[in-house]
Amino acid sequence: MKFNIKIKSAFIASLMCAPLFADKAICRTADKNSDAEEAWYVPGWMRTKEPEELAWNSFTNIFSTTRNRFHKWDGNQLWPIAAKNADAEAEKLAAEIRLMSENRRASLTLVGHSLGGRIVARTLSKLSLDGIKIKRGILLAPAIPAKDGDLEKMGLGSNEPMIVVANPDDVTLKYVYAVAGGEKGPAYGAATAFKIPKNVKEIPVSEDIAKNTIIDAFWGRFDAAKEIANHHASFYFEELSRVLDGKESKGVRVMVPQDKINFEWKVIDVGLWWDILEEKDGWKLERNIVTGHCRILNPEKLRVAWGERAKMEKAFTKVKSQLISK
Repeated sequence: MKFNIKIKSAFIASLMCAPLFADKAICRTADKNSDAEEAWYVPGWMRTKEPEELAWNSFTNIFSTTRNRFHKWDGNQLWPIAAKNADAEAEKLAAEIRLMSENRRASLTLVGHSLGGRIVARTLSKLSLDGIKIKRGILLAPAIPAKDGDLEKMGLGSNEPMIVVANPDDVTLKYVYAVAGGEKGPAYGAATAFKIPKNVKEIPVSEDIAKNTIIDAFWGRFDAAKEIANHHASFYFEELSRVLDGKESKGVRVMVPQDKINFEWKVIDVGLWWDILEEKDGWKLERNIVTGHCRILNPEKLRVAWGERAKMEKAFTKVKSQLISK
């Protein structure tokens, strides 16, 4: 499947940042006390010049007692350029934080959505190499490859455990990013990693998050539209608010790390061509007797992941750990 740059970017933009809401929010300011708690919001693609109203209101409601900052960056570009700029922005943000006093860094929370989550992940990874930490990093649907090396180090740049809010039903990250994004694999915000990075807590959103989140009055009338737009930051802030309030979501899906791009479909599980390697609570890890590749089936017999045996074995180990914790 080939796309030229313009078609690629237009395709991703149609889902990733549909202009559902007006960009009229005004940044909230506070005193200049360097020891005050701070929370910075790093927005995702095509939302990087000024705060988008609904997402910004959600952010400031959650961090209502802190000094809040909307961190602008050059992301209103075609996708390949924006992704490259996001990686460059991480260098700039890390340099800015290095110049802060230790007390100020210890009071700083970085919240990044989508490509903004990619920036926060890379920033904390870079800071960790210098032994520098901020108070906490929070990633909402981060658009960064699930196999990216910075994921392993990012938690070491955060004093408190990092929070990653991910969604296996995020249409944009699950399909559009993986197929048209040119990132050579699925996004961490949909697939998570095969092994949870150190000092990181991965939080899968509820299955009905798109139905229950209150958004724009017009779009809110159409469940299908909400499902397509479920990459919007507001859905993830809704879940983050519950997490920080200590409320456990119900109906949370099991997160299954991905190897190959996977389109879920129901299989005819007759066992002719597949050996069952492991089973747990209706979940199965199977190996094809001809090709040797493996797949993971959920209790509804949907193929939720497939790929090389070693990677699928790691993925199934993570699946089992989540089943035990439920």
